[in-house]
Amino acid sequence: MNLFQLLQSRSKTFYVFLAVLGLVSSVTNLGILMLINITLSGRSLSLFGNYSYLAYAILIVVSFGATAYFQTHMTALTNNMLFDMEISIIQKIRRSSFESFQKLGKHKIYAAINDASILSRVPEMIVDAINSSVTIVCAMCYLFWVAPLGGLMVLGLMAFLLVFYLFRNRKIERDINKVRDFQNAYYTSLYDLLHGFRQLKISGFRNNNLFNNYILENRTISKKMTIRTSRKYIINQLLASYSWYIVLGIIVFLLPVIFKFNVAQVAVFIATVLFLMSPVSSLVNLIPTYTTVKVSLERIDEIDKLLKPDAATDINSGKQAGHFNVIRFQDITYRYSDDNDNTSFTFNLPDFSIYKEEILLVVGGNGSGKTTFINILTGLFKPQSGRVFIDEKELSWREFCDFSNNMAVIFSDHYLFRTNYDKHDLSENNPRLKYFRDLINLNNVLKIDARYGQFDTDLSKGQQKRVALLAALLEDKPIVILDEWAAEQDPYNKNCFYTKWLETIRNMGKTVIVVSHDDTYYHKATRLVKFEFGKITSDNTRVTGIVN
Repeated sequence: MNLFQLLQSRSKTFYVFLAVLGLVSSVTNLGILMLINITLSGRSLSLFGNYSYLAYAILIVVSFGATAYFQTHMTALTNNMLFDMEISIIQKIRRSSFESFQKLGKHKIYAAINDASILSRVPEMIVDAINSSVTIVCAMCYLFWVAPLGGLMVLGLMAFLLVFYLFRNRKIERDINKVRDFQNAYYTSLYDLLHGFRQLKISGFRNNNLFNNYILENRTISKKMTIRTSRKYIINQLLASYSWYIVLGIIVFLLPVIFKFNVAQVAVFIATVLFLMSPVSSLVNLIPTYTTVKVSLERIDEIDKLLKPDAATDINSGKQAGHFNVIRFQDITYRYSDDNDNTSFTFNLPDFSIYKEEILLVVGGNGSGKTTFINILTGLFKPQSGRVFIDEKELSWREFCDFSNNMAVIFSDHYLFRTNYDKHDLSENNPRLKYFRDLINLNNVLKIDARYGQFDTDLSKGQQKRVALLAALLEDKPIVILDEWAAEQDPYNKNCFYTKWLETIRNMGKTVIVVSHDDTYYHKATRLVKFEFGKITSDNTRVTGIVN
């Protein structure tokens, strides 16, 4: 999408708006220019007599009022556009599939949102471009009217100088893009420094390598390139400024000789060129801004293409699907493939069921398929083939994604929200909150600001996971999924989890699915399922009472 398409999509009258602005600018700018030159020649407008200054003042007021009106109108239009674009990006993110979100990466999303903010420069750019262009056209038409050959010569010279400027500017833009690439690499290294600080502190070699060969080298090269680019830019700007002296010199020294201009004609040309200096400079200076906006729009378009909508095409309804007895997967296949469609791993579930009120322990080595199983179970990954049944009723994938609202999930890399987005009752009067806090040993650990609906997340990993478990239990959903939950718990709380809490949660009428490596506690599950190489290699049930 280009800039004009973008603006037109937000305003059906956009081109009408531009036409009116161009017409008003043409009349006022041409009138001002003609009035100045007529006055310099010693004449006056018959309509105003000796009061030409009134005509000049009226034209200035009309020009100012029209420009101010159009500027404010464009500001409102563009800010509405910016709001719509930011919200559109957020909507695409929240509706995108987990797979496309993973592939895209967070840094590109932040960059796209930042690129959207760059569009705040558009109103000034559009209005300035129109006013400047109209002024230039009017001035050149006036020169052609006064002396066609002289006007042609001035136009040719200005065109040559502009092409020369643009040629040099393209080289500068390429250098600026290289500096930007170095900036992106620098932010990656800086992220590693801040988030991997502990690992860096215990390895001098790693610490020095990151600083000397990545951060310092990157900043040194970037500094040199920035200085070189800035020098080129300064020279280019000076050439643009001093080119006016060349134009004026030709008017003063060559045009009278070549075309036998008299003093009045020279004065007209000089006044017109002086009138042109500001709009031409403004138009030239808009070129880098336009390039930046164009790149931003291209990046936003790229995000639109990469963020594929979820299979469900919409956010799930938020309503729990009611009670269930059995979830059954049949002939499920999921393949991981690279950009060249080369399959690297295949996950298979020929026939697998999950029963109500069981404690299902999922085990297996790294890369065995446990995480893929959880992602399919929660609707995050859509399998390439297979069927899903709830109590022997087949569901479409969208219906199953809606059913995932029955699941309270804590992932292995779970993010603990500080804000209470689930709108749990966090007051001291909530007996369920007190019960779960006591159950999972969060007394003197859990800190809640009930006024703002916020949890204190400045906790150890194990404590954060326990707070996340409390929040999951407050959701009161029939299925609780815990992916490597106990891995970061201290021995006491880990023992409580397997020997007491799991059975307590199950007795609440919930199905508990736990991904674990803790073989010491395998016997605490009612059912043990082992994955290897993307397939179930064993499925053992220990306790009766599971609904079949």
